[in-house]
Amino acid sequence: MKKYLSILTGLLLSGLTSVYAQTLSGNLNGHEYIDLGLPSGTKWATMNVGADSNNIFGGYFAWGEVSTKAEYGKDVQTYNKDASTLFAANIINEDGTLTSNYDAATKNWGEGWRMPSKKEFDELIENCEWEWDKTRVGYYVKGKNGNSIFLPAAGNYFGSSQKEAGYGRYWCASVDESNSFRSWCLCFHSISKYMSNGSYGRYYGRPIRPVTD
Repeated sequence: MKKYLSILTGLLLSGLTSVYAQTLSGNLNGHEYIDLGLPSGTKWATMNVGADSNNIFGGYFAWGEVSTKAEYGKDVQTYNKDASTLFAANIINEDGTLTSNYDAATKNWGEGWRMPSKKEFDELIENCEWEWDKTRVGYYVKGKNGNSIFLPAAGNYFGSSQKEAGYGRYWCASVDESNSFRSWCLCFHSISKYMSNGSYGRYYGRPIRPVTD
């Protein structure tokens, strides 16, 4: 009986893997990406900055910083700064997204990679099927072309401790135009997904999932 249960379990897992298989579309600077068939043509990386597989959390970055650190606090150059101040310091572009020198994806993975804008995260939410995996604790995000990526629920860091384990908190490159002291992030858990400027400051350490054109 155990033998048959093992075979059945294997078949079920095999089926799940095939439904959400990551069909690689290319490689840029040694990092793989997947085409999800999005209207913009944006390609999404298979893993987070600092990770070596798609279910590993990777590094945690304060908004506008390009290195991880042992402790996350309010000693961040971008904290409590509005858009005009950030633009004057060449931290953000005219469109309100981080410049390459302050973009953790670009600085760690090289030219061609960048942090997603709010518009690109919105596109991912609106044009893909999101399926929660309670075993791996994260979302499979499947495009209309059948390709998918996996976003682990990596939480975030404040101080030297991980917070909100089991929740997804991914930094976006965009400031909030209606309240430019804050920046957008993708938030999710098992029953919802949404963009938020939240009550969290830019000093929180969060994972980065890069994109490329």
